[in-house]
Amino acid sequence: MPTTISISKIDVAYLEKCADHGLTYGIIICQKTEPENFQVVHLAKNCEEENEPLQGIISIEDISTQALATQWISACKMCPGSFNVQGVFIASVRKDIDNDQMDVAVRKMLYDLLNLLLQGNNFCVSIDEGNTPILFLAYSTVSKRAVCKAYIHNTSGGTFESVKYNYLDKPNQWHAFECLYDLDDIFPIFDDTQKINIENQFQHAIYATKRKLSGCEIFIENTCVDDSLSVEVFVAGNRKRASNENFKATVFLAVKRHHNNEKSVKVRKFNGTIRFLGIISSRIWCNNKNSLGDAKRFIRNDILRSLAARVQVYCDGLTDPHVSNDAIFISEPPRRVFFSIFVDGAMNPIQFSEYIFRGEAPTVAVAQAKQILDLDISTENIVADLEGLPDDEIISDISLSHLPKTSSQAIFNSPKYLTRSMYILSIAVSLLVLLLSVWLHYLLN
Repeated sequence: MPTTISISKIDVAYLEKCADHGLTYGIIICQKTEPENFQVVHLAKNCEEENEPLQGIISIEDISTQALATQWISACKMCPGSFNVQGVFIASVRKDIDNDQMDVAVRKMLYDLLNLLLQGNNFCVSIDEGNTPILFLAYSTVSKRAVCKAYIHNTSGGTFESVKYNYLDKPNQWHAFECLYDLDDIFPIFDDTQKINIENQFQHAIYATKRKLSGCEIFIENTCVDDSLSVEVFVAGNRKRASNENFKATVFLAVKRHHNNEKSVKVRKFNGTIRFLGIISSRIWCNNKNSLGDAKRFIRNDILRSLAARVQVYCDGLTDPHVSNDAIFISEPPRRVFFSIFVDGAMNPIQFSEYIFRGEAPTVAVAQAKQILDLDISTENIVADLEGLPDDEIISDISLSHLPKTSSQAIFNSPKYLTRSMYILSIAVSLLVLLLSVWLHYLLN
């Protein structure tokens, strides 16, 4: 079955606007449904470091694959699990947007781009499934014509496949699903070298989390729902809830059982641990044509991507990924904030997200939304109360003597713990009550 892409009138208007600068390029964010059907969710032109539109681009050869790769990786962290960065678009004032010469240039550009994305430990990019083919969309403001192709990456330079595209008369109706995922996992480090590559160890931990999530069951509105049921039918049966709040999802993880067999349990020596601790706030969006199976898959993707995004931010701050095998690290990762977007003055029901550290103002998310997604938002559009900050005493009260060597601990929106002062106060109150009861006993006798 051929690949199909759906594009709205709003997207066409954006392409018209982008082409005012000659040749403009950027990324395509889509929602993928089975089989190879893609719904364009957002188009974002590529901007320079100072937020100014790229000028002077006249051909495909002038496109910076490094700038595209940077934008692609950053946008992956900002997309909810129901959406993927799926391709590249160009908007041009030229008529000839489809010829053999351009075909060769586009293939080389996408080949170089994919090679850049596959290099290094780009956690959010590497965990995304089904991200092939890569879409390429070219639009001419002169001929008012669009050309779309699907690029299949391989070591010999890649190939193109035909794509059928259609225009949507009206935007999709979106429905939000959300859940809180309680994360408390410890992963062993078996590397016994003097200098351990912590990025590789994080990669192993993320893949282990991915396998764990793949075997989970997800209830929606506290009900085990049929995966084949369409979102439209489900919403119709829950209309009261759909009108004023998001649908709630709950993740139930499978419990591994060991039989009374000594061979079923393995004991291995390890040299350290990585611990993920806290609560991840997950939120995804589905349209009426999605199934509840799609919704569950999107939630799994979102949880994993949110975890990978925070690990990516942590690793980007490392001056050297190699750490000694007797080191102990405790890190407070950034918290997740969502922001609403506006299209033609009206609020779009979907949201994207960003990650900010303690002490950072929401204006950081505003700047990132503009630079990466070409979105003009204000601090009022940011939903920053879904994930709270952990107490300051959490880190100071952790006993390092109980942590194994070479452990890196990531604390994600941890629940409140009793502080040392609260323990002392409770003990003092208990002693006071005890002394008072003894005194009353002797006094009454």
